[in-house]
Amino acid sequence: VFGHGFLTKDGLKMGKSLGNVIDPQALVGAYGADAVRFFFMKETIFGQDGDFSEQRFRDIVNAALANNLGNMLNRSLNLLAKNCDGAITLDTSKDVAEDFHLRDAEELWEKVAEAAAAYESLAFVDAMEAIIELCSAGNLYITAKEPWALFKGSDEEKQEAAAVISTVLELVRVAAIMLIPVTPTLSQKMYLQLGFSEEQYKALSWADTEWGVLKKGHTTSAPVPVFSRLEGDFVTEPSPEAPAAKEKVKKAPKAPKKPKAPKVPKEPTPAQ
Repeated sequence: VFGHGFLTKDGLKMGKSLGNVIDPQALVGAYGADAVRFFFMKETIFGQDGDFSEQRFRDIVNAALANNLGNMLNRSLNLLAKNCDGAITLDTSKDVAEDFHLRDAEELWEKVAEAAAAYESLAFVDAMEAIIELCSAGNLYITAKEPWALFKGSDEEKQEAAAVISTVLELVRVAAIMLIPVTPTLSQKMYLQLGFSEEQYKALSWADTEWGVLKKGHTTSAPVPVFSRLEGDFVTEPSPEAPAAKEKVKKAPKAPKKPKAPKVPKEPTPAQ
């Protein structure tokens, strides 16, 4: 039996009197189970207390799933569709671009092994970090190589651009499998986008993270965004602001009273 810690909202304890109770059904209904699960697995150490802020939730999920992973997949597929008819141009098991720094099995498997060990020990925060680092490496690589520019060059440069895209898409495939325990719906969308069937997705296991599944001639699906940015109206009530401390206005000190002049005794009236 596993138990989780306490959850606060915007740094405050939740309660009916404050009106800041989170409705989990409304949260999942608005953002999807994958996004909610990913946030808590990434941001809360399992078994310890955590905090939820809807704005922070959006920022974290958008950065990791929409900008990092989703954008890498979508722009790579678009470039492949536009310039290679959506077909992988090399065998990723042996023809990976030489300057791809994660082509070394030891470097690649270091991240995969980190995530596997983290999952086994319920260290979900570490697992998510390892996967995000892997995706960030792919984004840095594609940004540095600028395949969109290479596709406009010589035949040799076009071949290099195609190799870059094929390499990045194989990395996305590995990342999709690594995320299945946390974002199964997103992972399935990614795998289908890569040109695999639902049956192939359902048959996946951790062993399929081994590099080199995408082969020359494999055709990917028509690119569509797999994860939309989380935007729009908030679905949770804003936490009440802490009551502002009332400043005590100090009254100006009263001016000291002027000392009264001593009474001068009246001289006695002389008798007549």
